[in-house]
Amino acid sequence: MNSIWNKNRSAFAFRFPSLVKMFASEIAAVDAICSGSSIPHDTSNDNPPAIGQPFPFWNIVSAKDGSVSAYEGGALLHSAYNPKREAEQTVANSDFAGCRAAVFFGFGLGYAVEAYALRFPDRAIIVVEPDAARFFASLALTDWTAVFASKDCIAAIACPPHTVVSFIEQYGASHCAFFSVPSQTAHSSDYFDTLRTLVERNRRKDDINAATLERFAKRWLKNSCKNINNYALMRGVSAYAGNAHGIPFTIVAAGPSLERVLPYLSEIKKRSVVVCVETALRACLRAGVEPDFIVVGDPQYYAYRHIAGLTSKSSVLIAEVAVYPAVFSFSCRGFALSSSLFPIGKWFERRLGKKGDLGAGGSVASAAWNFAYAAGASEIHCCGLDFAFPEKRTHIRGSMFEEGTHETSVRTLPAETQNLPLLFSAGAETASDYDGKPVPTDSRMKMFAWWFESRLASCPDVKTHTFSRSGIAVPGIEPVDIRSFLKKPDITARKNEFIKKSEASEKASPPAKERFDAVRAEFLHEIASLRKIAEDGKRICENALADGGAAKSRAPTGCAAHISDMYTISDGNAEHSVTLRALADIDEAILKSSVKDAVSLALPSGKRFADLAGNGDKTGDAFRKSLLHSRRIYEELARAASECAKYVP
Repeated sequence: MNSIWNKNRSAFAFRFPSLVKMFASEIAAVDAICSGSSIPHDTSNDNPPAIGQPFPFWNIVSAKDGSVSAYEGGALLHSAYNPKREAEQTVANSDFAGCRAAVFFGFGLGYAVEAYALRFPDRAIIVVEPDAARFFASLALTDWTAVFASKDCIAAIACPPHTVVSFIEQYGASHCAFFSVPSQTAHSSDYFDTLRTLVERNRRKDDINAATLERFAKRWLKNSCKNINNYALMRGVSAYAGNAHGIPFTIVAAGPSLERVLPYLSEIKKRSVVVCVETALRACLRAGVEPDFIVVGDPQYYAYRHIAGLTSKSSVLIAEVAVYPAVFSFSCRGFALSSSLFPIGKWFERRLGKKGDLGAGGSVASAAWNFAYAAGASEIHCCGLDFAFPEKRTHIRGSMFEEGTHETSVRTLPAETQNLPLLFSAGAETASDYDGKPVPTDSRMKMFAWWFESRLASCPDVKTHTFSRSGIAVPGIEPVDIRSFLKKPDITARKNEFIKKSEASEKASPPAKERFDAVRAEFLHEIASLRKIAEDGKRICENALADGGAAKSRAPTGCAAHISDMYTISDGNAEHSVTLRALADIDEAILKSSVKDAVSLALPSGKRFADLAGNGDKTGDAFRKSLLHSRRIYEELARAASECAKYVP
């Protein structure tokens, strides 16, 4: 038997024993081909199978350097001269700062995969091949032992595209080097096209999250600080985790199709746990139904307006600590906190315990779905989750969105006209509903649908259904007739037991007041320390600027107070080196601060900060420019720390 295959087969079996069982027939087929090879073996017994077509999909040829290459469909998979050197050059050119993993969309015979494993043995390698026969055929032709010996190796063989994306997300798409050669992916072009689309969507998701952070950072800072005492008062949503096994949940969103479901909502509540997003609460109450849970996700004031003035005495409101403060004045049975997505909340939760993650990004409905899944829902039904504008309507009648357009409607700008930008904006698109019919939507709604699609694909253990066929058809969500759902038994008693058991649990309960007070005092102390460090940095810069760029006899205070030796810079100026060493100590202290991320929310963001730091001396003196730049940064950091402390009650 071919010894390359022998070595690779053994290494693969050792690394992936479960995959050996899963692909036993494909492995047996390669065993038979290698055993029946008609090419005489040399003494090293390392020859590949017969040159020609031992595998029906490849025409194997000998490269100029004596190694093997192959054609498929008339296209050469690797260099006809030196496949190994070609692969090594490709791998060398792929590297970038922060790279954590390599993703191979197809790989031909595997030269590039081997080259990457040899060059970067400590990085993760994800090999993606929808055709198992091709994957195992490559193991008979090139040496894969270095790949299977690498620190992290994922063999995504015959995996659905969404599963592959979940592997990539473990490392972050922006931290992955991607390899994709057209001739090596042509055999499954539709599969790889889908995969590229999904990866690009996830990259766009990251860009949207970053843009949102830049736009609303100060609002999140203010809200988080003002609400911080709620950590001492409210349980976490993880109190409900795993307690609802066998119980169906229903997610209520505010899409136009909710109108058809409202008459049945009271019966739906008897047969499931109803989780309502804040935009749909007004409609639920209008139907005489108080949901079991209400989810508020957006920290902006406009999210609060959806529930302002309403009352739902039997509901539990779920929110994170960064929501608009008035949310926690809502009249309901109680509150539950989800884990914060933002630095201040994360700082407190590292010390007081996690509240329960409901996921980042997506719509509020995705957080509601995550809550249902974490609780242990047996199945999840959705109503009003359209991600589209069926019948050219944007929201259910009576929602705050629709009522707002009527309140501001005038003769020259009626409500219908106010909705036109949503229907015909630059981002307007069409998609297919569950019957394959076109339905108007926009790029934002499509992004929310993609978020849902990705999440559902990573959680195949729970079935998700929709009561409407008129919204975007989301893979993983199956439409069902509401009448079949209403045949389910009344589970009110089981539902009440689930809620009672969860709320009586010590899990995710609020900390003791003394502990919380100590943690809050630590936070304020860390903020004050960071402000002092930044002020010291600013003072060092000002002293150096006043002395013409030299730090003379005035010794800096704080972290830069003890400077024992000189730091020599390229211009040989010893006085400059003292200043640089002092500022290096300041920067090191800032980077070690546990609250630097929290305070960063109050800093000017993006281009505005670059403009602030860049406005200064125009003389061309590089050292002076550096001092002016640093002074402005320290000044802004000290101001941000003061602003952060100001909002903490």
